[in-house]
Amino acid sequence: MERARELIKPYLDVDGLIGIYVVGSATRPFRDGLSDYDFEVVVEDETYAALPDAEKHRFVIDEGPPRRVDHEFYFWPWSGFEGLLYSKVDMFHFAYQYPVVLHDPTGRLQTVIEKLAALPEDVRTTRTKVHYLEYRWGTGRANKTFGRGAILNGRLVVAEALIALIKLLFLVNNSWPSTRHWSTHELELLGVPSDLLAAIERTLADPNSESLDRLVEDVHEHLDNKGEAFYQDAQALGRWAVLTDEGKTAFQTWGAK
Repeated sequence: MERARELIKPYLDVDGLIGIYVVGSATRPFRDGLSDYDFEVVVEDETYAALPDAEKHRFVIDEGPPRRVDHEFYFWPWSGFEGLLYSKVDMFHFAYQYPVVLHDPTGRLQTVIEKLAALPEDVRTTRTKVHYLEYRWGTGRANKTFGRGAILNGRLVVAEALIALIKLLFLVNNSWPSTRHWSTHELELLGVPSDLLAAIERTLADPNSESLDRLVEDVHEHLDNKGEAFYQDAQALGRWAVLTDEGKTAFQTWGAK
């Protein structure tokens, strides 16, 4: 973070500055040569309103090779940053599980960041049901789709089902789901078995009835090892989803859009 602290120095004198932090792969142990620094600068609402649009998002390109973004600064108004507390977008919670706060003289940032990072147990348990059902219903639908000879459609359905499965694995391991392009790295850090991740990868590469059925067994074994029993009464879980107000609301809130 030494370079990060150097890069923020020109921003420390911004009028109305509340704080600066960095998120993304730069804060994670798997950072590599293609990673950039994602800085976010939180300012008072009046300061943000007075900034020209071109100043609200600044990025610097490293011409490489390879050509890539080296670092970027994204400005938040305080009201917008605080408003993330009500967001249902995973990115606005997962990223705040691992930020590096570089400047926060009053502690206002840290207070909000801790709330953003927290995964409420009621959210976790509700979403495990939603994404498990999305996964199981998706694999069943995929088998029928392949049976009709609609290969592209089937692969699209499998991909959606496996996205739901990835979300499920994060949640049963007490984490908000990550951005997809770092999913395997983050799940490995959470202790998800490499064999299970490899099985998901094989299923995505070559989806068929056999691989889909075998993966279900692997998923159930992982859920059992995590002490999760919610999936064991499939009929009750399905009724919860389609017949109760709680289940309907859960799918409207957390289901794939």
